[in-house]
Amino acid sequence: MKKYLTIAMALVITFGLAVPAMALNISVSNNVNVFEAGSFEAVDGWYSGEINVGWNGNGNNSVDVSWSGNEGEVMVTPYTVENNKQRAGALDINIKQTNEEQAVVFTLTKVNGQELNTTVVVPALYEGPISFDVLRTANNPGYYFSGALIDMGVTLTAESVDKDTFFAKARVTEHNGDVQGSFGNFGWDPEKESYALGDGWAKWNIVDAYVTDADGNRVEKGNYVKFDIEWNTRTEPSGSNADRYDVPATRAAWYTAGDTPWATFIAYADIELDITQEKEIPGIAYATYVQGETKHDPLFDQFEISDAPGGGTYALYSPENASEDNKRPILIWFHGTGERYHGDNPGGNLIGNRALSFADEEFQEALDGAYVLAPQSTTDGWSANRLDDMEELINRIVAENNVDTDRIYVGGLSMGTAMTTPLITSTTENKIDYAAAILTAAGNISASQAEIIADKDIPMYLVGNTSDGAANNLPASYENLVAAGVDAKLKMYPEGPVFDGEHYFGAHDSWNYIYNNLVEDENGETIFEWLANHSR
Repeated sequence: MKKYLTIAMALVITFGLAVPAMALNISVSNNVNVFEAGSFEAVDGWYSGEINVGWNGNGNNSVDVSWSGNEGEVMVTPYTVENNKQRAGALDINIKQTNEEQAVVFTLTKVNGQELNTTVVVPALYEGPISFDVLRTANNPGYYFSGALIDMGVTLTAESVDKDTFFAKARVTEHNGDVQGSFGNFGWDPEKESYALGDGWAKWNIVDAYVTDADGNRVEKGNYVKFDIEWNTRTEPSGSNADRYDVPATRAAWYTAGDTPWATFIAYADIELDITQEKEIPGIAYATYVQGETKHDPLFDQFEISDAPGGGTYALYSPENASEDNKRPILIWFHGTGERYHGDNPGGNLIGNRALSFADEEFQEALDGAYVLAPQSTTDGWSANRLDDMEELINRIVAENNVDTDRIYVGGLSMGTAMTTPLITSTTENKIDYAAAILTAAGNISASQAEIIADKDIPMYLVGNTSDGAANNLPASYENLVAAGVDAKLKMYPEGPVFDGEHYFGAHDSWNYIYNNLVEDENGETIFEWLANHSR
């Protein structure tokens, strides 16, 4: 197939428009000597770029341009000559991609009949396979699959996809080998029964799809597509506890490792995700989508996870603004019973009760940037037996980073209080001078321990729920602290489940009040502000 364009200068200056097969006004001199393709890029099913034209002398002649070898539509936008000193111009070229590769030859016929040629090789529409990664997101109730990030292999614009472009279904297998699929409390939401597809598979309800960069950030033009799904847990109060219901096939971690109900640890689930393309995507034939990695929550990946002294692991978050001239505070936070390390759940303490919140925006803004150290115990848990290990770890992290030694904070929840208390009452040669400490959902401070804390001048905040048997000793601990002269605060919430403004939790889960910065004193000072206001 061959087409010819006759170039008339008057039309170029008047109508600088893309023309599929009409006369174009491209002016050159008799001495045109450049006609060559520049860089091209596939975007939304068009192969777009420039053909550069150059000449010597005034651009006061017209020439014929033709092309051949194309199966897809060709659109050419002419350049405009601004003055007689101009010696070059660029034709904007758009060639529609097809299922076959095209070699389109463009020819410029000079005034003397000589020809200049340049060839544009147009790739076929992309057929894949196209790979995707599964995404996980943490919120206070737990860890959930929240969507997928697809490497499309071609460049797309924002208008290329929407939430109806794809269909996705998933099947999730827990660490103990159970395939998710039961409906009811701590299972799939009965209100979402229509999502179930049988054999453990469930439809994912895609709520948005958009073009992104490689990190999943929404952009106007990019090579990736991210889709978000419905995944948030529904909770209801139930006495002093809470009933919770998951969107089918979205729970990414649960307490399924261990031998007994009282010795189970959080574990990551495995997922099979099947994605099909339901609508045409510009530049892509109907392709096969292949599952790749399962990505952690973006905040999770900002922690460095390493082996801890004496066993287990630790996760360290470092604020961007920390430097030798801008030393930042550090919070050391100890997890509860269910978040122990069992060999293949490193970082489970970050998502099991969402200690990730300390790396999130609200806490980091309150402290103007802070390190977060979150040790993860072995299956033996936390106790005074780990005092030497944890003092070694904390001192090493402080020494190796830009930590303000006057602002070292420590806290823990449930079993984690059994590590916090030995640290703040330590009399070893490696003891640390803490600026403040928090106990939540458990803890017992004796009168003699309170005297040590008073001598060290460590302010304390105790947080619990009156329905939580594990927190029964907090009021007495508070009285011991006050009697010893410690600057102490106590926040005991009334009977019933914990409510963070969106979700209900069991009475033992009062750390959610802290993670959401809901704890306030009689003057309205939040617990994040309380920490930020304390220094040695």
